[in-house]
Amino acid sequence: MSDARVLHFFGGKGGVGKSTLAAAYALNLAEEAPKEKVLLVSLDPARTLSDLVKKKLTAKPSKLVAGKGEGGLYAAELEPAALIKPFAAKYVPALEKAAAKGSVLSDEDLGKLFAQAVPGLEELVSFFQVLELLEAKEFDRIVVDTSPTSHTLRLFDLPQGLRKFLGIVRTGTDKPASSGKGKKEPAPTPAEGTFLDEVAGKAERLLALIKDGTRSAFHLVALAEPVPEAQTRMYFAQLRERAIPVTEILVNQVEEKGGCPACQGRRGLQAPHVRKFQALDKAVPVQLIAKRELAPRGLDGIKKFAKEWIGGKETKALEFSAAEGPPALVRAPSMPPIAAPPLPPTRLIFFVGQGGVGKSSCAAAAAVTLTEKEGPVLLISTDPAHSLSDVLQSRLTDTETQVKGTKGLYARELDVNGWFTALRKRLKEKAEKGFEGAPKSGDVPADLAALRNLLECAPPGIDELAALSCLTDALVQERFKRIVVDPAPMITSMRVVELAETAKTWLGALHAILSKYKTKGLGELADDVAAQLKHVKRFEEALASPNESRFVVVTRGEDLAASRTERLVEYLQAKKLQVERVLVNRVGPKSTCPKCENRRKLELNAAKAIEKKIGLPVTMAPALGRHPAGLRELKAFRTAWYALSAPVKIKAA
Repeated sequence: MSDARVLHFFGGKGGVGKSTLAAAYALNLAEEAPKEKVLLVSLDPARTLSDLVKKKLTAKPSKLVAGKGEGGLYAAELEPAALIKPFAAKYVPALEKAAAKGSVLSDEDLGKLFAQAVPGLEELVSFFQVLELLEAKEFDRIVVDTSPTSHTLRLFDLPQGLRKFLGIVRTGTDKPASSGKGKKEPAPTPAEGTFLDEVAGKAERLLALIKDGTRSAFHLVALAEPVPEAQTRMYFAQLRERAIPVTEILVNQVEEKGGCPACQGRRGLQAPHVRKFQALDKAVPVQLIAKRELAPRGLDGIKKFAKEWIGGKETKALEFSAAEGPPALVRAPSMPPIAAPPLPPTRLIFFVGQGGVGKSSCAAAAAVTLTEKEGPVLLISTDPAHSLSDVLQSRLTDTETQVKGTKGLYARELDVNGWFTALRKRLKEKAEKGFEGAPKSGDVPADLAALRNLLECAPPGIDELAALSCLTDALVQERFKRIVVDPAPMITSMRVVELAETAKTWLGALHAILSKYKTKGLGELADDVAAQLKHVKRFEEALASPNESRFVVVTRGEDLAASRTERLVEYLQAKKLQVERVLVNRVGPKSTCPKCENRRKLELNAAKAIEKKIGLPVTMAPALGRHPAGLRELKAFRTAWYALSAPVKIKAA
């Protein structure tokens, strides 16, 4: 395990066990070199690390395991909201003062435009904190428990995006300041100039560190299941595109050999996915990690797991033989339907939850049912890492496509990048109309450079405006009686909800600025921004109305799920959003196999704990032996939990 790498990332789809593996790896590092200070830090807002180690962690590193002298294992959960305040206190004035006078916009208006790009930088500022701890040599090694896939990819893109944005601010051109030899720069005061240079320098060093395979490593965590496998392959490709080295693939929760036919069936279903991971790149090792009936919790439990894992014996013991594969037919368990209330007649129904809980399957099953009962339904995925194509076994695109075998179910996987590129092009063309005669390159006026790159000057994450806009379009058209939404995994918040607040502020400020210059050729651009602002407000109205929007929280019957689900429900209720129900997914049937029966009881106990904590009715959906895919299996799945009678209290089956 020992090498020169000082920064280790553990990443993957939500729910794959990143936090547990990151903690175990950090413990092994501290055990191997007791004189070194090892920091385990979480960038995941879900605060899973505190739940995992059973200790309240803060942004200040606290010692978990003592080593020799100051050595040992420390842990922290960074608080982005607290870190952004001191950063913004310097960053915003520096941006406003660095803005050069434009040919149309005043320097004051240009400064206001630049200052709007601060919301959304919280995650990057947290990342800067990690860099500072390394550079100050406060810790010898840092192990990072990252956010789920789409959040982490966005985070890795932020340093480059910030570098480009600061280039626009400082030079008035499309190029970064560092490459603009011979160009005249605005002359901000030394303090502001120094601070922006410092921020740009941090972004450069951070980007270099992430891509340096001799100093950093990315441990890609996966599950041998259809949706996690597809998303892991996508994640692997995206990391390669960004030149971020993947050190290994860790396939977690692999079923052990032996057991009853159901146990062997679960293992056989994992075989093809493991083989696909092994075929990704022969140079990237694949480790197999056994599923524990009792997941490691607390320091003692993680220490035991870490010692079992480090030897590498598990991978050898869990290897799949050539003959192992999915059984010819996996039957749904014979169990009576679980009564669940009907979904009220609201237009938008969001199936939300942590990654890996099966919200895509639940959303698809509900959409199939609603189509049969009520007529045309739109099922739309706004998650950048789409799963609906795999769940429906149908090739979906960004165009509404009727699902074969249904009379009124249409599905769509939103192409966020395509939508965002089209918006960027449209805004750029409209911005040019206010600057006729301005040079196309070279000494471009600062305000033209800013408006040409308007979306580069927007708050990070504004690309998800695509989801908000497309959902509003579907609402306004009234073509579909229901719109079932499979959004990105929720952590402690729902990004499309947070985005509505951020986008309204940014678009409102931008519209106020552009409206002053309508007579100078910026009228079309102002009108386009006004239309976007109208979309945002309409979406907010829909979310606030129980007659238009409701939320189904999907979770799993696992120990960590109770606290996570409680936080999600509290967040939604604090936003005054209507939580319709909680659905505990993939609960096993009664079994004569001691292993399967014990697993079922643990799931039921976790479901009871969730119901007690949140005070809402809990519906349970059964495990079908495999993840439901295709219409036939989705119908069998929904039959077991979707009914028209009142919900029943959880009880042992």
